Amino acid sequence: MKLTSQELYDLFINREDVFAVQSKKGGYFPVKRKIEISDIDKHLLGDITLGVYCLDKDSKVKWGCVDLDGDDLVDLKKKATIIFNLFSDFKRMLEFSGRRGYHVWIFLEKKQSAEYIKTMIRSRLGRVSLNNYEVFPKQTCLNETRQYGNLVKLPLGKHLGSGKFSEIIKIKEVKE
Repeated sequence: MKLTSQELYDLFINREDVFAVQSKKGGYFPVKRKIEISDIDKHLLGDITLGVYCLDKDSKVKWGCVDLDGDDLVDLKKKATIIFNLFSDFKRMLEFSGRRGYHVWIFLEKKQSAEYIKTMIRSRLGRVSLNNYEVFPKQTCLNETRQYGNLVKLPLGKHLGSGKFSEIIKIKEVKE
């Protein structure tokens, strides 16, 4: 399943004034300019790998993400599917990260405080005893020393560690 550059922009770009590019060593460095559709085009081609920041300048988010990493991909996919199904009241997406795991993305209809989505995701994970996975946003607010917060690799890009592209397994709209 593929998304266009514009669809990726609309779903994932919450902060337009800065984004991140992955270095060959695997770390990400911020690029302090407006992200362009052409940047996302390069990401989709595998020329660069982009990371997107969760929080905007007002510490609001339009998505949350659960990051499941480990060695047993079959077990992780089962757990990721359970988590995906916990959020049937939201638009959501299940993605193979391209290396050691899965991302479950939860999309909000309108921006909310980072605290809201982090607390809501953690609460639902706790219901099924899967609270040991990484949740984004990690921070609930930005400050002088943390001006961007954490980032997640933009879907459909090449994982520089494995050389494999991430894959969208499924996207679902809100359950009617």
